[in-house]
Amino acid sequence: MNNPTDIYPRSDFETLGRYLPDRSPIAADLSDNRNLWGAHPAALAVLAAAGSAEASQYPGSYADRLADAVAARLGISPANVTTGAGGTGVLDALMRAVAPTSMRFLDPGWPAVGMLARMSGHEPVSVDWEEGLEDPVRFAGSSPGIVFVANPGNPTGQSIPDDWIQAVYEHTEATGSVLIIDEAYGEYNRAAGDRTPFDMALKGERTLCVKTLSKAYGLAGLRAGYGVGSPSLVLEVDKARGPFVVSSVTSAAAAAALASDSPWLADTVAETRTNRDRLRECLRHRGYPVPASAANFVFILQPDEKLEPTARRLELCGVRVRPFRGSTAPGSGLRATIAPWDKMQRLLDGLDLVAAGKA
Repeated sequence: MNNPTDIYPRSDFETLGRYLPDRSPIAADLSDNRNLWGAHPAALAVLAAAGSAEASQYPGSYADRLADAVAARLGISPANVTTGAGGTGVLDALMRAVAPTSMRFLDPGWPAVGMLARMSGHEPVSVDWEEGLEDPVRFAGSSPGIVFVANPGNPTGQSIPDDWIQAVYEHTEATGSVLIIDEAYGEYNRAAGDRTPFDMALKGERTLCVKTLSKAYGLAGLRAGYGVGSPSLVLEVDKARGPFVVSSVTSAAAAAALASDSPWLADTVAETRTNRDRLRECLRHRGYPVPASAANFVFILQPDEKLEPTARRLELCGVRVRPFRGSTAPGSGLRATIAPWDKMQRLLDGLDLVAAGKA
């Protein structure tokens, strides 16, 4: 047992472990919400042309090419843009920029956000999803802290009304809290020109809208993300982030993808939505309860005792999904990433074999 005055190891790290998802080869890996149509072709072109300079020289301190591309796309100043190693990197830097406090989030929710909060000395406070949506002010809390809102939510894929987020935003700005609007899956939920979460962040002083290129743009391996907010907040996040976090080739590739007029993004998003809705109907026809999803995945509700056995049996069928055991309903289920239909059919066939006791 640690001496309470000992500085190492941190006692609040006792509940944390390494984040180690299964990466072993399998026919249909539907476990991590990547774009299973591949990577944006404009980014691939940059990667193909990269040479010695990109590998041997230090990158720009704060990924100016990526920040400039975001600013150009949104018609804002680069001073309103921070960057990071994926959306996770932006979140990590923001949490380090805030003095230790509490961080409130909806449950079920993205498990890693509680880990990121703990890493920066914040106390994660989960709020039941249904109770939180009933009262946005009560969800956000009465004292200053960090408030995290992911829209759509993960792992359920459920979307959150913009008027609810607006109410949270007004309350956090008034009480001195810091609001994070995580739009990692926004391309699958919003129309292409919908700037609502960006506009909220740009109007306030303590709100950051966080985006990643890991999902719809298919650049999970490059680790490119950004946040949009007030210049004063962006400056503090950049201080906490430090220099040289985003490589020069990542910055250039992500910028090319954002600036591209290729129909690739719109086409893959459209096919994802079509397959998502089709898969949900097929699952519901088989008797599985599946909440309506606005993301690039579906959440197949399951009782706790069936989670691991079903996931293991699906592995035998060549399909990997991710089980989630939640503390609140509907928090327990199997999350499956949307993919080209042959992989969706493989999931359905696997579930049929499991149900028939043949897997």
